[in-house]
Amino acid sequence: MEPKIFKRWGISTRRTLDTIWKFRKLCGRPFDRGFIGELLVLEQLLKTYKSKLCASTNNGFVYEGSSNKKWDISLTLDEKTVYINAKATSTKDKKGKNGKPRWVRQQARLFCDVEIDKRTSIQKVGKKRKEDINLFYVFVDVGSWVENGDAKVKFFTLSHKKAASIFRKKYFKGQNNKERKSKSTDFWVEYKDIEGFNDDELRRIFK
Repeated sequence: MEPKIFKRWGISTRRTLDTIWKFRKLCGRPFDRGFIGELLVLEQLLKTYKSKLCASTNNGFVYEGSSNKKWDISLTLDEKTVYINAKATSTKDKKGKNGKPRWVRQQARLFCDVEIDKRTSIQKVGKKRKEDINLFYVFVDVGSWVENGDAKVKFFTLSHKKAASIFRKKYFKGQNNKERKSKSTDFWVEYKDIEGFNDDELRRIFK
């Protein structure tokens, strides 16, 4: 990536986040938490991998955001590419157990195989048949960022394999052999589910 392009991305991302934060404080209403989460992840990637990104024109990233349902950001360093999905907490004031924020609802089919009997609506939850070794999930505490600014941003990074293991067990425990009349397989991820994967510099994705 050319240094001048890198610089433009950094400036634009920072200005956008500053404007969003001021707007949110001014109007007192929730903004697009998913977009904020993506920008915070992108900015941290720029900070952490600056030297490597600028070391070669073949290194770089692609920001897809919500246009790509499988991933939000791809990062390429030294011919290896990883894909990142940013997941945010709600920016609302409601907190989960023990005052911890609640993450946005997740789609269980991303982490496990779910079969729903059309006749009985009973779910069968199984292990994900295919795990993407180059896919990572980064959970971003957007609510804390809205309240406190950059000083309190927290990132939690899980590989797709680890996320599938944790969330499959959680969904299995709550939904296997249970009736679910809707076709949705959404479920809540609690703060305690991922707090052990704190990764404020996002280095886990390129160990």
